[in-house]
Amino acid sequence: MMARSIGKKISLGFSMLSVVGMLVSIGAFFYFRETKGTMDVLTASAMATSFFFASTAFVLHAISKPPMHELQPWDSPES
Repeated sequence: MMARSIGKKISLGFSMLSVVGMLVSIGAFFYFRETKGTMDVLTASAMATSFFFASTAFVLHAISKPPMHELQPWDSPES
């Protein structure tokens, strides 16, 4: 297996940061649900923000995976 490049390492770091943001917004969602109820704008916004951070973390983690095969230069002879 090949190593991650610097861009993929940055993507993995931001993926972890997105997971932290998701956990914080889930906490805010539960707080607003208990204090303001489920019909409040802040509760819905916290839920939408948690979904956003979760989907961003998923995509960034998928992007950050190292390549499975080494790519040859475009002008190399085919074997």
